[in-house]
Amino acid sequence: MADPTVYRIHPAVGIARLGDSPEGFCISPEKPAQLPIECDANGNAAKGDAPIKHFKDDKGRIKRQAARFQIFAYDEANPQGVPLKIGDHVEGGGNRGKLVDIQWRVQLANKKAAWFTFDGLRGEAGYPAGTPLRNAGITDPVERQKLIIDAGPQAVDCTARRKASFGRDSNPAYAVTFPPTGMAPHDIDTLGDMMTDDSGRLLVLGGHGNSGSFLGGFGHPRIETYANSDGWFDDISDGPVMARLVMMEERVQALRYIDVEYPAWVLVGYPRYAPEVLDMITLEDVVEDMSIREFAYRTDMYGTAGTFNAPQKIDPTDTAALLHWKAGPVEWNAAYRPWFWRDIWPIIFRADEFSYFANILQQSNFPHNQTSRGTFDPYR
Repeated sequence: MADPTVYRIHPAVGIARLGDSPEGFCISPEKPAQLPIECDANGNAAKGDAPIKHFKDDKGRIKRQAARFQIFAYDEANPQGVPLKIGDHVEGGGNRGKLVDIQWRVQLANKKAAWFTFDGLRGEAGYPAGTPLRNAGITDPVERQKLIIDAGPQAVDCTARRKASFGRDSNPAYAVTFPPTGMAPHDIDTLGDMMTDDSGRLLVLGGHGNSGSFLGGFGHPRIETYANSDGWFDDISDGPVMARLVMMEERVQALRYIDVEYPAWVLVGYPRYAPEVLDMITLEDVVEDMSIREFAYRTDMYGTAGTFNAPQKIDPTDTAALLHWKAGPVEWNAAYRPWFWRDIWPIIFRADEFSYFANILQQSNFPHNQTSRGTFDPYR
């Protein structure tokens, strides 16, 4: 008997970006060190996912970048997964038939104003007792709940409702919480929008880069620190992305549904002005590091002492097994040897890329970069 088909949302973490253009947008890059993707007003990408030529609209305002999500199907014939399209055959829950629609559900929120103050890596392993809060002067639990911007869940599909907004007044069935109006310099009335393209893929757009303070009086609005100024809100956000497949069951000619088991996540960040230059530490680096140290991803590199010659295999979804592994004598494998081109050269290369943003080479009489790739040409 063949293994059942598994459906997953990709990417697992999608990155959208703010922009102050009210209408103009594009699609965030989906490969490392690439430009955003051109698209039309309905989110349909240009042929071949062609890159954009302009980051701004005709009035010089920055275009938002949408995070694009789609469903992949995994089965015995396609262990690496294949994109799912409307009209494809789907199976699940004892049903089978043609995919006729995809229902997408997203919820965006911003909890920064009610959260702990930001301070470097603090919070990476939890927050100790006594960690200061933002807006600590607001102590009533009901009032602190109002510091959360929560636009509530919104749903779209590929047929009847292809667009929705995460606005102050766009979700009457949900207890939406937004900052008070009359803030300076800007109110926040939306966290963004979502839509489906003609292929059933989901696009999530963030806010427009607005921020404002509810504090008034002499000297306000005032920014006191780069990250923890009380009274301020902004329209950065994040939240879960869920999906349900709608099929026409071929044997009974009635609609049946398959819920995609695991949600994805969307993060809305600030604009990225040089997408071709990778950060020195990428999101992939962070995820891989956490996977190795917390989820037994590379037990040949970091694992139980004495097991490196025969690395353990631990299912990261088996909570009991994972907790048992983490409670044991886990350590780094001192005998592990990295592969230069995979593990070391990318770190050096990324740092060298940042020379494009500074005149350090000129100041030092150009000791490096005398060819197109200079010191870090992989072919030299």
